[in-house]
Amino acid sequence: MTVTIRRPGGGGSDGTAPAAPATMVRARSPLTPESLLRRGRVDPGSADAAAVSRMMDLEREESRRYARHLRDLAPFWIDHEDPDLAEDREERSLAIAIALRTTTALASFRIREAHIALREMPRTFERLAAGDMPRRWHEKMLKAVRDLTGFQRSQADEYIAAWDLASIPADRFHDELRQLVSWFEREQPRHCPEHSRDVTVETSGRDDGVACLRVTGPIPEILALARRIDASTTAVQSAQRHALAQGAPIPFDLDGDVARDGSAMTRAALRYAIIHRTLLDTAGVEVPAPRHRINIVVPVLTLMGVDDTPATYDGMTPLPAAMARDLAESEPVWHRVFTHPVTGAFLPLPAQRYRPTPEMVEHLRLTTPRCAAPGCTKGTTDDAENDHIEEFDHAHPARGGPTSIDNLHRLHWGHHDLKTAGRVDPVREPDGSTTWTVGSPPLITTRVSPRPDLATPRFATAMMESWEHYRWLCMTEEMERNGEVERIFREWGPIDPAVDGQHDDEESARRAPWAGDPPF
Repeated sequence: MTVTIRRPGGGGSDGTAPAAPATMVRARSPLTPESLLRRGRVDPGSADAAAVSRMMDLEREESRRYARHLRDLAPFWIDHEDPDLAEDREERSLAIAIALRTTTALASFRIREAHIALREMPRTFERLAAGDMPRRWHEKMLKAVRDLTGFQRSQADEYIAAWDLASIPADRFHDELRQLVSWFEREQPRHCPEHSRDVTVETSGRDDGVACLRVTGPIPEILALARRIDASTTAVQSAQRHALAQGAPIPFDLDGDVARDGSAMTRAALRYAIIHRTLLDTAGVEVPAPRHRINIVVPVLTLMGVDDTPATYDGMTPLPAAMARDLAESEPVWHRVFTHPVTGAFLPLPAQRYRPTPEMVEHLRLTTPRCAAPGCTKGTTDDAENDHIEEFDHAHPARGGPTSIDNLHRLHWGHHDLKTAGRVDPVREPDGSTTWTVGSPPLITTRVSPRPDLATPRFATAMMESWEHYRWLCMTEEMERNGEVERIFREWGPIDPAVDGQHDDEESARRAPWAGDPPF
């Protein structure tokens, strides 16, 4: 017997890269409608047997249909390594996003996967097109090989296409795929932990009012940060307990809760407060103030307490109705925003003025919290630019598009550059909608409806009346929590329900926002 030992990671004698281990991935028996019925113990000729056969046919037809979809997408690929083709990539991603009714980021991702499937992994693509490889398997394979090199993907394509994809069970496919990718990844250079340093904000996407700040980095640095926070938490909590015992001023009692409740803050509350409420050290670098006010956009009926439609933080992040009402109550000033023809509409600036006023920019941020380009999900708080839909003529301002709300929107800088280059052409229609033509020559055209009015005079009047009633309810609840209501009952005696009930009914009928005609 001869035993050949290959050094791990070594190539062949000719210097070529080592081949992946060949594995015979075969099913014990072919998967056919008949064998499927036997495996599932389904009686041939029964209604269940017919349904199982239809599902099997539909699964394979879905694979073939998905292959046709990838074949249509692949020609839209533009090489990402060429910086001179950036506008071509943006243009095509925007066109596909409109066609698929998705985001530009997801459209770009799908174009890339279609390119890999047809150009770098054609053998497995043919198995998909033949209906042998389920669509979900193909998608999982593309995700698994995403970080491999082009040559490695070509190798993986050769091995996977040779598997008995039409008959092997799902768990066998997943196990073999994981082992094959792991074999390729053993040759990959180790990722540098220092390059992973990042801080990101994650939201749940629901109106639960919760978000997460994720800090990523090398393990020693993250553990050191956690220990510093824990040490600070322990020190502050101990100082608070000592101050309570001695009757001394309480340190770090930011909201007065410790003095009121007579107990130190919990460790969880302290960790959050230390991170959230302390100043960040920027080594003398002056941090500029925010360029824009943060807006909590609250639906009118929600503010009135009639409805619980979620509010939005800067027009994008959903907030629960109760949280929005509490935030509104804590603010001394409300900003009511209207659009034409309601009183308060913005008027066009003189033709000679190019830049919109700060008030107009604030209004645009409310009406277009995300980039106005179809399918783009990037916010417009900071990383966006004001764009004249009908171009402003700098040489002859009177001949160009006016600087008015009707002729302005906010665009992410990448799509603004695309419009400047003539790759996209938005046109504002008389009804306020915008028709977008993407591509030069045109690839696709779509129309985007405008956001509705943010308020009306009747809504505003009803809102203020309902708000006063809401504040009265909040005051009553606070009195009940503090025992003030019980004290009044003891001092003033019992209340006559017949008399007070009549007054309450009259007052409620007068104050109720839904009394009489609805305010809309």
